[in-house]
Amino acid sequence: MLKTLQKPLFQNLFNIGLLILVLIPLLVLACYNHPSPVDDYCYIDTVFKYGYFEAMNFYYTGWTGRYFGILMNHSNPLILKWPGGVKLLSFLLILGLAGSLFALVKEVFPKWTRLGALGLVGGLVFLFILKIASIAEAFYWMAAFVTYTVPNALTIYWLVVMMRWYQLPKGGLKNFTSILAGFLVFAVIGCSETNLTIMVLLVAGWWGYQLVINRTWDWFAVFLVAVAAFSCYIFFTSPGNLLRMSGNPEGRNIPFSAMQSIKLLARLSIEWMTRTPLLVFTILWIAVLPKIFVNQQTMRYFSVPLWVAVLAYFGILFVQIFPSYYGIGIEPAPRVINSIYLYFLIGWFYCLAVLVRYFYQQDFWGAKNWYLPPSIKLVLAILILVSALFSQNFRMVYGDWLRGRAAAYDSELKQRYEYIENTPGDRVYVEPLKARPQSLFLDDANPDPKHWWAKCMGGYFGKKEVVLKTNP
Repeated sequence: MLKTLQKPLFQNLFNIGLLILVLIPLLVLACYNHPSPVDDYCYIDTVFKYGYFEAMNFYYTGWTGRYFGILMNHSNPLILKWPGGVKLLSFLLILGLAGSLFALVKEVFPKWTRLGALGLVGGLVFLFILKIASIAEAFYWMAAFVTYTVPNALTIYWLVVMMRWYQLPKGGLKNFTSILAGFLVFAVIGCSETNLTIMVLLVAGWWGYQLVINRTWDWFAVFLVAVAAFSCYIFFTSPGNLLRMSGNPEGRNIPFSAMQSIKLLARLSIEWMTRTPLLVFTILWIAVLPKIFVNQQTMRYFSVPLWVAVLAYFGILFVQIFPSYYGIGIEPAPRVINSIYLYFLIGWFYCLAVLVRYFYQQDFWGAKNWYLPPSIKLVLAILILVSALFSQNFRMVYGDWLRGRAAAYDSELKQRYEYIENTPGDRVYVEPLKARPQSLFLDDANPDPKHWWAKCMGGYFGKKEVVLKTNP
């Protein structure tokens, strides 16, 4: 058994098992997902009332500059009166995020087999799901996932496109790749303030790295900077941004925002390091890196100054928190914390690789011969499996699925839709949902007929309001 633990095949299969362990319940739960009364119906109700393009203009001028997020929210399956399409979107989103990580791993480690790449992805996704702040906001609430999870996946694909561009010979394919990279910059920036700051930092940072460190005038990087500048102009000239930012007196206070961002980042980092098996995976990652660095083609992606990698890492995490404090003076929502955690994990393992690469080249502390005994690997594997049992998210997704809470939620909502459509009159009162699976449920219909959720849901079903019944 201990000898088997030393074989890469066993280690990859173990990590793939972790990937399956977390993906299966998420994909099953997607089959029970439904639009949320929180925002989801409002986008399409606006389309029904004012038309497709005027509805998007209404949001852009009156609420937010998220032009690409507005486009996606107004183009969801509800526009076809197909609530079941939300199930498909969630299903594809989960696979798409895992697929983006797989594409990145394969690009960084081209000599790896698919099994080896899936093994690394398995460890990342397992850690991510174990401590994600809100599973509902990451994968099942449509208004949130199209403006956070989707652009996060697109950002990872953008990294893949960037690395591919520098390997392609001149020609039509390289030109197409340039256009694709520019489009991804435009799309990601237009999704949310969080993703805007990430992409701007990545684009500007790469151009600066080429200019200062590599002493190269990179026209491709200049092109991406121009696309990012144009995208930011469209975003920030939206009248809706000013309306949102004026809602809190602490907004636009730079010292307050910076200090609160650093405090929150420190607290979250400690929590992620101590309440997940991150340190266990860290030990395993450090042990395997010397074997990876035998390949010089792989080492080039980690041959950057450590201070540059750490600065970029801290910057990407910091800029995700700062807009919430600067814009509206409050702590980021769980959907933003989800995004921060994803980049925390990716950056953590990347910075470790940069550090170990330096040790490897200098052969500090015998780095080229680092070895982890099979008995230690066995203990670490057991710790990883035990961590799953203590994970609140792990218990929640399996409980919602296997205990039937998600199926009951799906059944109740289908009955509610039928009742609304068959009930005459402009105002329809609906019973509160009994099944409320935490992984899917965000909020119920609103009891106030004047509330915009009640009006939006009513407009979608051809009524004036859909109102939640309350006890006298």
